[in-house]
Amino acid sequence: MSARILQDTAIRYFLEVVRCGSISEAAVRLNVAGSAISRQISGLEASLNTQLFERRKRGMIPSAAGELLAAYAFKNQLETERVSNEIIELQGMRRGEVRIASTTGFSIDFLPRAIGEFRERYSGIHFHLDVVNAREVTRHLLEGETDIGLTFSQTPEPNINVQCRRSAPIFAVMNQSHPLAERQSLRLSQLAGYSLGMPTREIMMRSVIDACCSRQGLMIEPTFTTTSMISLLSFASMNGGIIFSTELLVRHYLQTYNLRAIPISDRDMNSLNMELHTLAGRTLPRAVSSFVELLQQRLRSESS
Repeated sequence: MSARILQDTAIRYFLEVVRCGSISEAAVRLNVAGSAISRQISGLEASLNTQLFERRKRGMIPSAAGELLAAYAFKNQLETERVSNEIIELQGMRRGEVRIASTTGFSIDFLPRAIGEFRERYSGIHFHLDVVNAREVTRHLLEGETDIGLTFSQTPEPNINVQCRRSAPIFAVMNQSHPLAERQSLRLSQLAGYSLGMPTREIMMRSVIDACCSRQGLMIEPTFTTTSMISLLSFASMNGGIIFSTELLVRHYLQTYNLRAIPISDRDMNSLNMELHTLAGRTLPRAVSSFVELLQQRLRSESS
């Protein structure tokens, strides 16, 4: 049974325009004529007697009524998918999919290990992972593009359920032969003048580091910036640089790369949380809820 069969065409077209921000792009993704989408949305607006989009030169954004309808429709879409999966399970077909959106740090070690452990018990379950920034993790959840979000956070997000939260202090990570490697703790000011590797500015950990430097009047310029955590680990290992990470997410790589993680004592460097998110008000499919339980156990049991 397809979830799409159980949805009205106008709602499906409406949701795709919300996702894409334009009728033309939605038409390409749905492989239908743009005029067909326009007619369906006009009919939907007429039946509801309200305007669902603000039409602008650069595209379309939902009106207040459109946002309400989108939130309801996305949840309904996810519930339909859940029911379809439950029916499949009743028919004895042990299969399913878990969709995850996470920031880059979770993708290098933490999630692959958790997925491997889960599939040892449930080999019929398949996984899809999108590695994006923190804002995109939230968007993926709100728009029904993913089931689970793993991200760093400092503030609550509306309509997002926090299944698990744990503190994520930032460590300085360096080769064991680095001059600072024997320190028990470090301050950001002590890292000035050394070769530093940092994530790019759209990544939340970088925002925390920059804000801490700004409050202290520190001028720290990175030697190397990237969105890739693996590249940062290699930079620290092979080039004698210092990088920043939460210890849990690189724990199994420290020995492989001959690295050491040292706590940073500046108070602001302890303001991040690792959070496991799902969409509020949604009933999760069985495979998703079981994997959420595993992730909760791993986050709670693996202390820094």
